[in-house]
Amino acid sequence: MPRKEYKQLNCRDAGMDCDFMVRAETEEEVLAAAASHGSRVHGLKEIPAEKKAKIQSAIKTVRL
Repeated sequence: MPRKEYKQLNCRDAGMDCDFMVRAETEEEVLAAAASHGSRVHGLKEIPAEKKAKIQSAIKTVRL
């Protein structure tokens, strides 16, 4: 059976001391979930450009 590809982000890989992980079908979905998590848990009203670049570079492709 072919394995499905997902995008995955671990909050810790983006530089935060946090065990949150999101997995979704697209990078856009991962970024939306990361923004929501950042707002709720880390108190970020918006993600600064330099942090967004770090988040994007931390997104990995996984096959499950």
